[in-house]
Amino acid sequence: MNRPSLVEQHGSRSPYRRYFCDSGGPKRARADRSGDLLANIRKFIKEAFLPQGYPESVSEDYLSYQLWDTLQAFCSSITGTLATLAIMKGVGVGDSAATPLAATITWMLRDGTGMMGKILFAWTRGSDLDCNAKKWRLVADFMNDVATFLDLLAPLFPLFFLLIMCVSSLSKAVVGIAGAATRAAFVQHQARRDNMADVSAKDNSQETLVNLAALLVGLFMTPRVAGHPKLVWLLFTIFTCLHLFANYRAASVVTMDTFNQNRLHLAVEGYLRHGKVLGPKPINSREPLLRGGSQTVTYKLGVPLAKLLKSSADYDAAMDGTQKGYKYIIKFSRSQRCVWIALEKDSEADSQLKAAIVAELLGYMLSCQDLTSSPLLSRYAKHLYPLLQEHNDDGASLLNYTQSVAESHYADMVREMEAAGWALSHHLLGTDEWRYTWMQD
Repeated sequence: MNRPSLVEQHGSRSPYRRYFCDSGGPKRARADRSGDLLANIRKFIKEAFLPQGYPESVSEDYLSYQLWDTLQAFCSSITGTLATLAIMKGVGVGDSAATPLAATITWMLRDGTGMMGKILFAWTRGSDLDCNAKKWRLVADFMNDVATFLDLLAPLFPLFFLLIMCVSSLSKAVVGIAGAATRAAFVQHQARRDNMADVSAKDNSQETLVNLAALLVGLFMTPRVAGHPKLVWLLFTIFTCLHLFANYRAASVVTMDTFNQNRLHLAVEGYLRHGKVLGPKPINSREPLLRGGSQTVTYKLGVPLAKLLKSSADYDAAMDGTQKGYKYIIKFSRSQRCVWIALEKDSEADSQLKAAIVAELLGYMLSCQDLTSSPLLSRYAKHLYPLLQEHNDDGASLLNYTQSVAESHYADMVREMEAAGWALSHHLLGTDEWRYTWMQD
């Protein structure tokens, strides 16, 4: 009886191995080994520096992001070498008049300032690092360049050396917290097989290799630039510009498939204008990385009830919304152009997304010059125009009508979002932790 052969492959890009069985038992077919050395080198590089199962085990943007990230890491290491040279000169290395005690105290004060800065930054901006990871990644690397600039500047002003070093340390504190947090967010996005640890480990391996290469370049470069300040500043300028450009490109190629406020705004805007939701790739390419979004109305999720319940009418409106099945209480201010949303204790991502879409609809209605141009809103234009002309600050009638419109079309919008490739099981809308519960006295 002829037995079929077995073919196996390690991953999707390795050579095939074929096994067959004859009268002597199972055997492996001989393969051409003329390219074994090159194949083994490629195998080592892949296994040492890429996650297992690459490219299927990571997101589609993995390679392009890592290439730009490698370039920025190299540039950062080079400018860091220049900064170290300047710092050593500033603390007195090579100066017979400098004392070890003075250098130690300077270093301790510098480090202490940085530690305090890390705590304060994590306290004030910790939750926003997830929501706007791309923005904070760029901010972190910009602050890294600011810190390097200050390190190079410090020896030129001996009287202010300690002050400049402390300010530099504060900048590095932002880099340390924001850089590590956004890196974790990107790794979570890239890992597609619950392989965050592997992706993170290989990312560190890549960075170590780049830093080693930069170290070798630094060993060659440092003796040649020492004592030539103009050359140091020229190299700093070149590598800093390249560093910032590489970072911007790295952040630009990342395609997040979860909504933050900017991405949700672009998705809802596209649905209202064209009747369909754009996918993650076109939305991410249009997402503003440094400036704020173009929202007419801002909104805050998970706020305390004190922000909403200003009168008995507000209380009655909250009760009415609960009877309609809403798991949130919403209030709008025309003068502040802000929507506050309180969340019920058992509200999940779906209810929170619905409340955010109400706020986005409200903002679009207020900014749109011609509602008839929207495939969805054109059918409601006759009712909306009088409501938009009202001058009462809370816009209660407009808000109620907007909620009913959102309720009618929410299921269709969700289907469009899922079909376009958006992950709706969780979001990054910046939700705070306040929750309410109705209790019968």
